[in-house]
Amino acid sequence: MTRKPEQKRGPRRPLSEPNHQRAASTPSDTIMPTTFLYSNCADAPSAVQDELQAASAAGYGVDPQHVFWEVAPASVPALQRPRLRALQHQAQPGDAVVALRLCSLGWSVPEVLATVRRFRLLGVALYCVQLSRDDLASTTPPEAVEVLRAVAALEGATRSVRVRESLAAAKAMGRQVGRPPKHTPEQRHAILSALSAGYSVSETARRFNTSRQTVLRIRAAEPLAQRAAAVAIADADADVEESATEAATE
Repeated sequence: MTRKPEQKRGPRRPLSEPNHQRAASTPSDTIMPTTFLYSNCADAPSAVQDELQAASAAGYGVDPQHVFWEVAPASVPALQRPRLRALQHQAQPGDAVVALRLCSLGWSVPEVLATVRRFRLLGVALYCVQLSRDDLASTTPPEAVEVLRAVAALEGATRSVRVRESLAAAKAMGRQVGRPPKHTPEQRHAILSALSAGYSVSETARRFNTSRQTVLRIRAAEPLAQRAAAVAIADADADVEESATEAATE
């Protein structure tokens, strides 16, 4: 019987990878973003449940374990509220935070804008059901945020005008404007006398147990006071002269 010639074998194929090595080489599962609900308006668990249902009806599905709520007073800035601070630490970039009412994000327009800026820096989307369907923390501010900015600017301008008007009215009535002076007129006169006698600003500050800045302010204000006194004296002299003239003509 004729024997068949042996076929030359090729190189041995490598063994297949173990299961755990194959699993390691496959891409990991993508982590799904989390949606949180935050409230500073709900004052009881039943109210929180109502807000959960309202958020769900608005299209935001939130797991009850991802709810952060508290009743912080208006005197506490929004970003310093304990539960909102905890939410900032837990939320990851790509997550979303939903608030039902605008007051949960702050008790003033500047406070709301500060909260929006904070979540924008964290990379966390921020929604307010009461205000808009847009992401308030988007890098391209939506119209709702632009409106809030305009309102904040208007409030700031209004405050400035009112302060100026109040100061002008107080000055017209002869009232003291600003902080009360730290030194009495006698002390200010003594400080100016020391400077006139040749003492340096530092030496004068040490003598009167005050700061160099205070001595400099008193010295800088002296020419203004002298000019004001000179004007007052001139006005008084003019009044006296006018009265004398009127008396002579009569």
